[in-house]
Amino acid sequence: MRGAASTSLRRTALAVLAVAATLAPAAAAAQNALPGATGAGTEAAAFGTGVIRAELLGGMTIGSHSRSAAALDMDPSVSLGVGAAISVWRPDFSVFAGYIRTSFGCEEGYCTSVGYDIVGNHAAVGAEWGPGRGWLRAGLMFGTVTAGEVGSSPNFGIGVLGAAGIAVGAGKLRFKPGATYRWMQAATETEPGAQAIALGLEIGFDYVVGGD
Repeated sequence: MRGAASTSLRRTALAVLAVAATLAPAAAAAQNALPGATGAGTEAAAFGTGVIRAELLGGMTIGSHSRSAAALDMDPSVSLGVGAAISVWRPDFSVFAGYIRTSFGCEEGYCTSVGYDIVGNHAAVGAEWGPGRGWLRAGLMFGTVTAGEVGSSPNFGIGVLGAAGIAVGAGKLRFKPGATYRWMQAATETEPGAQAIALGLEIGFDYVVGGD
């Protein structure tokens, strides 16, 4: 049951990512064709500082856990996030806060023949810079990671995140596909110093909800 449901979920998420990748160039071209369209950087300047954006993201993540002895476990799972950002200092620079759930499958080392998931639940804070159509993000994470058998106790720890992508959209709504990197403390009962690394492809949307 777990394998079938997991496979179905992964296929759905991968299909969404494929559709989004197909539509993104068309959306960018459509935006450029609009009268007065001048790009994401100019759009950000038009909004000014103090602008609050709510965001939602989701995608597929692969990773590795130090106890599994795998360089990178190619068993993707779904990761999700929700948060808000506010532009400060200058229109293309923002600070953000939110919640991130990171998940990936583990099939090597202590996971062999069992197929566990590594699951992190973190609060995240950091900064984002959005020059032109691109954006870069970096921050810290605080929360728990569950690594091992179902029912294992989550362990609290810190982590770091990085992400980069493009922003496509006109007006208040933007489409933000990108690639993500997350490093997490992921202790287990037998290895208190264990760590996990997750790499992902995600689709994000943000919308202006307040400010100038």
